[in-house]
Amino acid sequence: MIMEIGSQLQANRAYSNINAIVIDDDVDVRDLFVELLKMNEIDIVGIGSNGKDALELYKLHNPDIVFIDYIMPEYDGLYGAEKIKEFDPHAKIVLVSGSYFEKGKLDNLVNTILKKPIEINDVVSTINKMICTMNVK
Repeated sequence: MIMEIGSQLQANRAYSNINAIVIDDDVDVRDLFVELLKMNEIDIVGIGSNGKDALELYKLHNPDIVFIDYIMPEYDGLYGAEKIKEFDPHAKIVLVSGSYFEKGKLDNLVNTILKKPIEINDVVSTINKMICTMNVK
């Protein structure tokens, strides 16, 4: 399931030029995460429910940041991250997961891992780190 989300940009927003897609098969978790991002004034340009959606949405929107869940049916987050990186090696990908990953194991695939349960301070810190490593559109 792919959903387009329109948003209003305001000139005085802290992250007014930052847009993202959010990929998670759990609708409740996804909706909560979208709200957390919106509270931090990130423009959500699309949401999806699997790794295949992630690639389609990335190609369609070329977002600044991809937030993608790890464990999803059909096409998981690693599939989505791999396909996005094949399409754009410079893509900024945040893997959202409750799973443990050995430090450095996914460094070539994702920029950072955001642990579940999601904490607002971790989200803000992750966004700030991502912004420091990219040229905002």
